[in-house]
Amino acid sequence: MKSPKVTRREFLQLGIGATTALFSPPFLPDDAAILQKWMQKRAVAPSHAEPPPATLGRIISWYQQAVRREPALKAPLVTWKSHDAVIPLYSAVAGEAPWPTNAIWYQTDEGYIHSGFVQPVENNRQAEVIPEISKPGFWVEISVPYAESRQQPASRYVQRRLYYQTVYRVIAATQDEAGEWWYRLQDGITWSPGPYVPAWSVRRIPPAEIAPISPGHPDKWIQISIPNQILTCFEGNQPVFSTPVASGTYKTPTPLGEFRILYKRHTRRMVGEDYDLAGVPFPTYFTRSGVAIHGTYWHNDYGRRYSHGCLNVPSRAAMWVFRWAEPQAPYEEETVLAAPNTGTRVVVI
Repeated sequence: MKSPKVTRREFLQLGIGATTALFSPPFLPDDAAILQKWMQKRAVAPSHAEPPPATLGRIISWYQQAVRREPALKAPLVTWKSHDAVIPLYSAVAGEAPWPTNAIWYQTDEGYIHSGFVQPVENNRQAEVIPEISKPGFWVEISVPYAESRQQPASRYVQRRLYYQTVYRVIAATQDEAGEWWYRLQDGITWSPGPYVPAWSVRRIPPAEIAPISPGHPDKWIQISIPNQILTCFEGNQPVFSTPVASGTYKTPTPLGEFRILYKRHTRRMVGEDYDLAGVPFPTYFTRSGVAIHGTYWHNDYGRRYSHGCLNVPSRAAMWVFRWAEPQAPYEEETVLAAPNTGTRVVVI
């Protein structure tokens, strides 16, 4: 069987790491192996420009990122961009790779910036307001580059910034003295009622958007290739979805072996010795130590080892895996546990 043909646009999208691949039949395991080898070489890409994955980009790293005249490491420096700066994105282009797995640069107002530490974002302010909220509330994602959460509506003091596509539960709505609506958040940030954000800064996730995919299919399983940094979902021998990953570093490796999905959460605040990440979208856990497949907003650099052991994937890929993998997750519940030996099988090689 011939290997799958990939367009230039698809090539750049996979190099960006922000787009997942959804395959149509026929697509057999031999083709998957060919695709994996091809993706390893994705840094060697056409040099023409393609549309960016979003209209804006947020600088993710805490240190400054260089904007250069050309998409090359030694091109003349134009300026620096600091953490949380939001810049326009006009195109994506393959240029000089600072490391073999990511040659993608974004064109912005003043030049080119490497994609690895730029989160593609949109500024989708919401008009919908739901003033009456019954228990247990509803799920939302941040729909702007970042929202500033506050202990009380219209407070002068910002508690923390909540970033694009992070997920929370809204449990209440209130108006401030100026008539602006605020939503109160829980889950993904606190177990109890937490801070408030402007209603315009979050998008309600309707139940249909996170409804199960292929529920009850008898032979779902996930293969994660650490050497190739690719996750593929199978139904029997048929690949149905694939995405690049960033697995654990050599100091904190992702464990190898065969596992089962143990539980899933719509969102999670993940805290460790050197990180505190609110609203991590759609974690799907497969070890008792807490290793999960989950969305990522603190880097945009898939295809190499990067994490503390989890499988970092683009947020939309995390949502897809969450919907597809067993057990099914009722919309109302924050956490769902799998009965023994019923969760989707996960093979890490």
